[in-house]
Amino acid sequence: MLFLRLVSFLALLPATLSAADQWIRLTTPHFEMYTTAGEKKGREAILYFEQVRSFFLRGSPSKKAPDFPVRIIAFRGEKQYKPYRVNDFAPAYYTGSHDRDYIVMEDIQAEHFPVAIHEYTHLIIQHSGMKIPIWMNEGWADLYSTLKPHGKQALVGDLIPGRVQTMLNSRWIPLSVLSSVGHDSALYNERDKAGVFYAESWAFMHMLFLGKKYSAHFLPFVQAISAGTSLPEACGKALGIPVDEVEKDLHAYLTGNQLFGALFDMKLEKSAEEPVVSESAPFETDMALANLLATIHKTDQARPAFERLAKANPGNPEVEESLGYLSWQMRETDAARSHFAKAFAAGTRNPQMCFQYAMLASQAGEQDQAIAALNRAVELKPDYAEAQLQLGSRLLAKPDYAGAIQAFRGVKSVDAQQAEWYFGALAYAYLKTGDRGQAQHNAEFAKKWAKTPAQVQQADQMLSYLNSEEKPGRAAKLSEPGLATAPAEAGSLDSDERPPRLVRKPGSERTITEYVPEPLSQAEGKAQRLDCSGKAARFTILTPSGPMSFDIPDPAQVTIKNSAELTRDFTCGTQSGYRVVVGYVKAGQPGGSVGVVKTLEF
Repeated sequence: MLFLRLVSFLALLPATLSAADQWIRLTTPHFEMYTTAGEKKGREAILYFEQVRSFFLRGSPSKKAPDFPVRIIAFRGEKQYKPYRVNDFAPAYYTGSHDRDYIVMEDIQAEHFPVAIHEYTHLIIQHSGMKIPIWMNEGWADLYSTLKPHGKQALVGDLIPGRVQTMLNSRWIPLSVLSSVGHDSALYNERDKAGVFYAESWAFMHMLFLGKKYSAHFLPFVQAISAGTSLPEACGKALGIPVDEVEKDLHAYLTGNQLFGALFDMKLEKSAEEPVVSESAPFETDMALANLLATIHKTDQARPAFERLAKANPGNPEVEESLGYLSWQMRETDAARSHFAKAFAAGTRNPQMCFQYAMLASQAGEQDQAIAALNRAVELKPDYAEAQLQLGSRLLAKPDYAGAIQAFRGVKSVDAQQAEWYFGALAYAYLKTGDRGQAQHNAEFAKKWAKTPAQVQQADQMLSYLNSEEKPGRAAKLSEPGLATAPAEAGSLDSDERPPRLVRKPGSERTITEYVPEPLSQAEGKAQRLDCSGKAARFTILTPSGPMSFDIPDPAQVTIKNSAELTRDFTCGTQSGYRVVVGYVKAGQPGGSVGVVKTLEF
């Protein structure tokens, strides 16, 4: 009888997550919105987010933003929103998955926009690559949450009554304390203390951004703080005002009568002002909602939704993609790679999934599949810089020097960390194809951007070799001590951590520097321990196949990716078991380390 009752209960469930709801889809260059709130409100909301994005990029020292459109899901009320809540009080929130960022809203009501904009500001600060302290991150998000469109202009700086009242009725935090608050601080986590921290952070950023005495120095100040400069030093150098005087100005600013917002001109692309609007098919909406359930870790609801969609749409690559991401989230790496492979074979048009499949295939030793997936990612999104860099690196290791050059040259710009190896790799590829002029040009850039002694030595060796070839009878003088003399295996060398191998060509007296940067491998698991007792810190995680340890010679050289915050404060010793994806270079060390950490994704 229990079975019959269960069947009867299941029969009452809706066949789709979006049953009985009229969903529409709106798209602009930087956002994709699914909503049941109607076209008029949907247009207003998506334009609002485009304006916030444009305003941030205009007023920020960094012009970077998410590479892929942010997905907004806006419901029409609390009842519809309830299954997708992440807590009992937030009417909007930001969340992110392996393949996209989400903004989720209970409804499209003006009073709920500030919460969504606050969270979106955190998102674009994160993607900007700026490394700013918590007070600046929270204050900036609060400041921009007040943005209000006025035709072709935007008003920023409205008072936040709750913040003002808190500051007028509470004891202020000294700026020396405010600037040192970390993620574990009581001032950030305890309700009775956090109110003052948030309020003062907002007031400080308000003065820096809009105060007559400070606004002209806002960008240099943010750049100084992002570069790791202390607050007193940044005040002196960027503002030209001692920190004690800045603190006095802040008290006077909030209690005076000159706290105003400001109007700024807005200039959006035509396509951003005129979103494409269409009805959302049930399959499309159900996929979006099921993916959201998976992203907020409601796996018990997400998995059956995907399975139902897979049964109704056999061979659909989108369903296989989502099942792959769900498996990856559940740390089922082999299953994730299998689903991604099926989506790839079915003709997926998702460049992000192609990139993620390439990383998993490479980790499994399937380099040809990785290259094929990266090729498709670049075909689908020609400006996909990370895919181009990974493709070039793998083609260089294959070796396919002409292909590597083509992939590398497709990259429009590289950051300082990428430049450390990018120019050396490009110089080596040109050398192998016989283009000595381009090899020389890029080797000089490689030396310019080199940071470690090994990188400087490597660039010098290549330049020495190129110069010696121009003068017959002179051989390149290369330093031999400590260098391996066996031929390097393709993809075995990472220039950031080890000196270059030397390859002796049969019948030749010359020695050439082999520069073959290795693509990053990945491991996912729960953080277990950070051991700081040796020369290099050692980070251990628990993966589905057991514990893995990695060396961290220099924490400053580790890139933090896709986290909700820009940095995570590490304390030596036992870790709390948080999920982490480690990008590493294979370089086995005594004592069990499998490689050197290059990226950490939380």
